[in-house]
Amino acid sequence: MKTVYVIDDIQRVYAEFLKNKHYPKLESLSNWGKNRFFFSLYFRLIEDWHHTEQIVIEFNRQFYSLDTGSAPDFMDAEKYMAWLRDELEHQYAC
Repeated sequence: MKTVYVIDDIQRVYAEFLKNKHYPKLESLSNWGKNRFFFSLYFRLIEDWHHTEQIVIEFNRQFYSLDTGSAPDFMDAEKYMAWLRDELEHQYAC
């Protein structure tokens, strides 16, 4: 696991993840599978519930519950990054 500490690093590791050729082809995974695989590589994965598409990660010593069912397509970098940043910033403010 490569740990991410600041929100600005998320876009960099996301792009790195999409380019990496060592992992299974992302196209063969569901949107939830892509999310789970990405989060498990870069964050401490606390919980992941496939039936509800909920994933709980630890980021900067805080826990974030992400509803990946509401996430845009994982491969749409612009929309996905906007969604993820919003989720992390919104929950951090709460």
